[in-house]
Amino acid sequence: MNIDNLIFDYGWRKPINLTFENKKVNIELVFNAYDDEQVSVEQMNAYEDFINHQNRYENKANELLSDFVTQNQIDNYDVKAKTLYFNRDGEFALLCDCSWDIEHGIAIILSPKQLVITQDDFL
Repeated sequence: MNIDNLIFDYGWRKPINLTFENKKVNIELVFNAYDDEQVSVEQMNAYEDFINHQNRYENKANELLSDFVTQNQIDNYDVKAKTLYFNRDGEFALLCDCSWDIEHGIAIILSPKQLVITQDDFL
């Protein structure tokens, strides 16, 4: 597993590429950590799972978003993936800006549960 080139800035960070809504996007990979912490074992395991099954997680993120938009009857939506965020316990989500909640954005939680919530509720 390659987590080289991480830079600490309110968590360990580096750029990552993925496909979201049928577009290749370059976003930020973030491992939540305090100043004196390294990436946790749970974060490393979750990241390894993501990398090994990236296509499945990308498809799941798109499916969860589509279901959420349909269930909430959101028309003419715009969603931009910004961050793949790993909590210290290994839970991870794709954080996105969205047109219907400009202030808070959404978190598409991919593991261990799978659902769409506001970023505030995830973070």
